[in-house]
Amino acid sequence: MRVIDYSLEHLDVDQDFDWVVDTIPAVLAWLPEGARKRRGLPTVFTLHHHPAASATGAERLQLRLDWDLAKLAAMDRALLQRTARMRARRTAQREHVTELAAYGLALVAISLCLPGRRVVSMRKGLPPDLLLDVTPGALRGVEVAGRSRGGLGALNVLRAGDASGEGPGKQGVLRERSDILEAHLSLWCASPRVSVMAMVKP
Repeated sequence: MRVIDYSLEHLDVDQDFDWVVDTIPAVLAWLPEGARKRRGLPTVFTLHHHPAASATGAERLQLRLDWDLAKLAAMDRALLQRTARMRARRTAQREHVTELAAYGLALVAISLCLPGRRVVSMRKGLPPDLLLDVTPGALRGVEVAGRSRGGLGALNVLRAGDASGEGPGKQGVLRERSDILEAHLSLWCASPRVSVMAMVKP
């Protein structure tokens, strides 16, 4: 299994500050307690990377995510306070911590799996969530979701739907939309720590 190391403080280099600043506190608040207080010991995700929509298999990567709180706080003076409030659920965003954390981790996945690509906008209410290109009728972007628990099984249900057949799952929705030219999924689970980064269109 290939190992990739990534420091959260580097995210401000790979992606625009406006998207990074509101998501890093959520990432720190969302990760399990054992990962929050250690410095120098990475939080490890098993990342299932599907680089092409037609590929049948995925490359399993070990993503070792770490951070230096002092460096993160230097970029955002309110980071420690906002992280603590999110952990304690003493914020109006208390119901959205998982969502915001998944956005932050999706920015990491884009930086690693789509090197050189940058998020330029976000959509409200329509997929994909994070846009890499806003050309009308030819959108390129990444749809994002997070789950606190459930592992790869829960992420696969998000991706492809469940056995009931009530919905196509996120990849089906992305494939059906004629205004989307290129789409990826970035899915994250906190416990166990697993993620999926998959191209679903073209």
